[in-house]
Amino acid sequence: MDRSDLHEVLHNQPFVPLEVGLTDGRVVTVRHPDQVMNTRRNAVLGLTQIKDHRHRLRTPANDDRLVKDWLMVDLLHGVSAEPANGTKRTQPRRRKRTP
Repeated sequence: MDRSDLHEVLHNQPFVPLEVGLTDGRVVTVRHPDQVMNTRRNAVLGLTQIKDHRHRLRTPANDDRLVKDWLMVDLLHGVSAEPANGTKRTQPRRRKRTP
């Protein structure tokens, strides 16, 4: 995943919470785009907690905006970004022009 890929999924409107898969098997659920700081090579993710025995990390929910921990990830270790609700992102269909 590169910086532009992450920027695109974080700034799609309307924002859909997403799950970012990492090369070490952890999955980070991003609930709000403001909880991710995207730099040239890294992403800094604000988290509710860093230690989780199930390898599932979360950013704070809307009612709990206080970040308790953070994780810096090299973007080379981001392997996927998918909607957290299990549905695929859809792009608006373009109409074909009729001659």
